[in-house]
Amino acid sequence: MKKIAKQAVVLGCFFVVVVVVSSAQTVGLRVDIPFNFNVAEKVLPAGHYLILAPQGQTLKILGPNGASALTMTNPASASRPEGPGAVSFNCYGRRCFLSQFWTARTETGQEVAKCRLEKELANEKEQLAVITLRATSYQQ
Repeated sequence: MKKIAKQAVVLGCFFVVVVVVSSAQTVGLRVDIPFNFNVAEKVLPAGHYLILAPQGQTLKILGPNGASALTMTNPASASRPEGPGAVSFNCYGRRCFLSQFWTARTETGQEVAKCRLEKELANEKEQLAVITLRATSYQQ
């Protein structure tokens, strides 16, 4: 009898873990980016992208022809743009860097830390232009 009770407890714990894991959802955005851009030091081509924000502070960027990148983020300090989602870029001349990511489900976006190259361009007093693109929600 003790053996059956022990197995029932183990089985019950297993189902709790399965339910918790399956309820964890990845949210993200679909966005068309009409220019090449940097994620940290990596240059990605213009195209249709899926930007995923799984658990934690990591963005996974998936694009055309297998283009992809991962980057760490922090909570964004800027105010939320209108619409279901948005992606912002800091552009210095013809070089654009992924800067912020906002989904429809959050009031606080995620901000990508500036890489060495972006800091150099900013220190050289390159003119900064911020480009914000509207995006559609994605939920897995």
